Amino acid sequence: MISESSIESVAPGYSPEEAALLMRLRVFVTMRWIAILGMLVATLVASQVLDISFPTLPVYLICPVIALYNVVFYFQLRAIAGGEPGTIVHKARMYGNVHIFLDLIALTVLLHFTGGIENPLVFFYVFHIVLASIALHFRVVYVVATGALMMVGLLVGLEYAKVIPHVNLEGFAAPTLYQDGVYILAVLLALAAILYGTTYMATAISGELRKRQRQVVQLGEELLAEKKDELEQVSREKAELTEEKDRFLQFLSIAAHDLKAPLTAIQGFLWVMVGGYAGELTDKQKNMLERSSKRITELLNLISDLLDIPRIETGQILTEMKDVSLKQILRNCLQEQRKVAKEKGLKLTVEIPEQLQRIRGSGPRLQQVITNLVDNAIQYTPEGTITVSVKERRDDIQVEIRDTGIGIPEEDMPHLFDDFFRASNVEVKGTGLGLSISKRIIEAHNGEIWCESPCPETSQGSRFTFTLPKMRKRSRRQR
Repeated sequence: MISESSIESVAPGYSPEEAALLMRLRVFVTMRWIAILGMLVATLVASQVLDISFPTLPVYLICPVIALYNVVFYFQLRAIAGGEPGTIVHKARMYGNVHIFLDLIALTVLLHFTGGIENPLVFFYVFHIVLASIALHFRVVYVVATGALMMVGLLVGLEYAKVIPHVNLEGFAAPTLYQDGVYILAVLLALAAILYGTTYMATAISGELRKRQRQVVQLGEELLAEKKDELEQVSREKAELTEEKDRFLQFLSIAAHDLKAPLTAIQGFLWVMVGGYAGELTDKQKNMLERSSKRITELLNLISDLLDIPRIETGQILTEMKDVSLKQILRNCLQEQRKVAKEKGLKLTVEIPEQLQRIRGSGPRLQQVITNLVDNAIQYTPEGTITVSVKERRDDIQVEIRDTGIGIPEEDMPHLFDDFFRASNVEVKGTGLGLSISKRIIEAHNGEIWCESPCPETSQGSRFTFTLPKMRKRSRRQR
């Protein structure tokens, strides 16, 4: 059986029919070498072991002749395989026709010098019919069968009429068998029945296989065209969505920026009024102004988060990348967080290696991520401990923030990093953008971030983990 991989190695870039035909013809070349070797071995065994007497010199001369045109056919196949697609089938079958008939002539000459009608090899013409049906057009196969029968008939007839001398296989067949008309007729009729019967069955099977192959190829082309159209449609839709997203991010950036300026001004006026610089206020008025200022602060935080999204999505963060010390960033963040944790009665533990490799990143953005994660841990931990640990691994640096707080419901975990999502067990108000922005920042650094709740070590609270790739050591040339 010829595998698809072997076919592709013979004629990459061609149609399955062309590739299969080239592969079969190459197999024929190999089989012809085997046939030559078989003839030489059979001649030696028959003459030396079985004591069958016949002239061996013609056999030894026929073998190099077959080898010669087999070499020619080999190089012809290589030339055909290197030709233009679309011409393969015609050229390969044309050369195949020539070599099949050369094989028939060689076999007929071989039969003449090895007993003619006495030799059982007379039925070896069947092999050529089978090979021809695999590679050639079915009409040509019938011509090959007829040609083989005519060659045998001509050989037997000429020997019977004593136009050419008959070579007897002494020690194997009676010397007068070639003159037995009944025997000759029986052999020729049997040969004709076998040749034409084999031709019919082999061409029918080969034709059906070729038909199925063409159907498979056609179906594959139709599916390929259909999938190509679908991919083009998806590509267009993706381009449209990307364009819509860019427009939305641009609008979001402009709207948030336009809102931030007046709100900041309003908050400034409120602080002036609360401070008594615009006149004395009653406690009720002061309380209302403080509440208004708090609401505006929440709005400003939301606007800051909204401004961060387009900055990260449009790649602005890449311009902020430089060599930074993660250890120093952590110290800056945690220095302020320790005070907040202490005021709430929480213990903040830090585990950072003394020697920590520098990374390439945006210091302010990484500080934003760490601050957000530690703030959340403090906010949602009524009592207990918050642990910040750093591990240097082979290819990256891993940062963990563990707490013993309220944890996150299992059903909320898949949506934890979605925009505007807030866990169902959270009562403190917020924008719902902190974790989604943190995820964008970490991914912009080619890192990963994930959450486990409850924390595997303590079976309570949550553990947020993110990784940052290490800086590659530069060679002297790069420096």
